[in-house]
Amino acid sequence: MAEAITLETNSSGELRIPAGVLGAGPGTRFRLEQDGQALRLIPESPQSLWETLPPDQRARTFRDWVARLPKRTGDALPAETLRREKSYN
Repeated sequence: MAEAITLETNSSGELRIPAGVLGAGPGTRFRLEQDGQALRLIPESPQSLWETLPPDQRARTFRDWVARLPKRTGDALPAETLRREKSYN
């Protein structure tokens, strides 16, 4: 176990934990659990990119991803091929 670190609350009663102590990057979410007088911080599972980005950035990321997809080189399938009736022949 790592060496104990003493933390002190500020004038508002808030407790700041240095980033190096947590070993987590910005935006990492933790669940706080109380076990008697002990408090435990449990990292939550990371959210997907789609849950963390604002809508405009999410759309831009999606468009950029589509732009990087390989370009189609052959002919497209004729619309007739995609008709439901053709699937059962």
